[in-house]
Amino acid sequence: MEFLAPWLWARYRAHYAGLLIFQLLFWPVFVIGIGMIAWAIALHRTFTELIYVGGTFILVTEIGGAISLLLSTREARLMLNRWGRGDQTDPRRTRAALNRLDRIPLIWGLAGGLPMLAVAPLLGNQIGLTWPVNLAMALSAAALVIGSGILGSVIAEAALWPVQTELDVVLREDTLREPRRAVAGRLLTIILLASIMGCWVVALVVSYARTDAQQYVLAPLIALPFAIGTAIVLAPFGVGPVMRPIRDLREGTERVALGILDRRVPVTSDDEFGQLARSFNRMQAGLLERERLQSAFGAYVDPMLAQRLLERGSELFEGEEVEASVVFIDVVGFTAFSQSSTAAETVARLNELFGIAVPILRGHGGHANKFLGDGMLAVFGVPEVHDDHADRAVAAATEIQDAVHARFGDDLAVGIGIASGPVIAGTVGGGGKLEFTLVGDTVNVAARIEELTRLTGDPILLADSTAKALTAPAHLEDRGERELRGRAGGVVLHALTQW
Repeated sequence: MEFLAPWLWARYRAHYAGLLIFQLLFWPVFVIGIGMIAWAIALHRTFTELIYVGGTFILVTEIGGAISLLLSTREARLMLNRWGRGDQTDPRRTRAALNRLDRIPLIWGLAGGLPMLAVAPLLGNQIGLTWPVNLAMALSAAALVIGSGILGSVIAEAALWPVQTELDVVLREDTLREPRRAVAGRLLTIILLASIMGCWVVALVVSYARTDAQQYVLAPLIALPFAIGTAIVLAPFGVGPVMRPIRDLREGTERVALGILDRRVPVTSDDEFGQLARSFNRMQAGLLERERLQSAFGAYVDPMLAQRLLERGSELFEGEEVEASVVFIDVVGFTAFSQSSTAAETVARLNELFGIAVPILRGHGGHANKFLGDGMLAVFGVPEVHDDHADRAVAAATEIQDAVHARFGDDLAVGIGIASGPVIAGTVGGGGKLEFTLVGDTVNVAARIEELTRLTGDPILLADSTAKALTAPAHLEDRGERELRGRAGGVVLHALTQW
């Protein structure tokens, strides 16, 4: 049924309700037929009597069952055929109607089985059976029909699986609620049905065998094949509805492991597996939302800072004083460019520049701390600690100058100022707005040094503190001591002339 139901639904979806009714009417013929064969062997009845009694049983059962099915499934058949023809205007009503079908087979079993209590004794009298045998036959026949109705409820659920899958895609109902049916109850129904039918056959054979020898011969010869055959026939219907959602969940976890978070696990039942599938979909939706937030977060926060935040948690929000190298980058003559360009052109040019600089900074272990108009403040040594922060800062500055010249030529130039020393790094802010920032004289010195690149004509200027912190040789030229705007005392500067 696991493979047959999707094929039938794809091929006959416009008339699927008719196929569902047909399979519900078919299984009693199968079950009663096997039961009557066992009855005929156990009571040593003729083939003519087998056909007469079995045919009457099937005729009465099918008439009673068909009437009850047609009356009780009217709405479900209507909604199912509408859905199959492409009318998806009322998916909730369709699902509600299909969910009520789980009670229909039991009603059908009662409608077809209870008449057996009256029909069986009449037939027994006509073929010369005693009243105890007639009573046993009546009870057994009724039990067979009611049992086939219970079996039909399990088969109906398996047959409706492809329909429920389509409904779940439309409804996407993941709200947790108590299951209407229990998996344990379904499995116990199948097991009990098979056991009762097997025990009934054994009881018939043993009770009405002619001799003691026949009891030991006929019982295993008839009961064992019957029990094995019943198990083979019923097992797929008990195991299939259980294994299918398990496989769906397993495939879902494999997709999540691969990072595929936009494919739902179908919710095709209203039992514990349906509840589990809803929980899985809610979890997957949460992961997808988290990934989207993380992607958005990564666009506004440096990935290095985000990683450190995950690793260190609240420690990163506490201020700390560290040795670091601060790099300040600013566009030369950008005011004139912005006055002669549109707003879109100005923003596009800045984004293009920062799109070059940020990856280079990150590649050398630096952190782009903030963008200040046409300038940018970066730091090496925090939040990721590097003993060679000065060397990294100089290497990044030279690579940025080369990349900017290669991309823009003489149309755009940047000045870069570098200073090394103690900085206070931490998260400041309030009112729900926080920012990881740098505070200290080293930051101010780097910004002021960058301003002096216009006066000296050097693309990269270093504070004396940075020159002394370098561990690798560099081509530096002394630019003397300069006074910095807004700061008491001069700073010795060095120009990086060759790289």
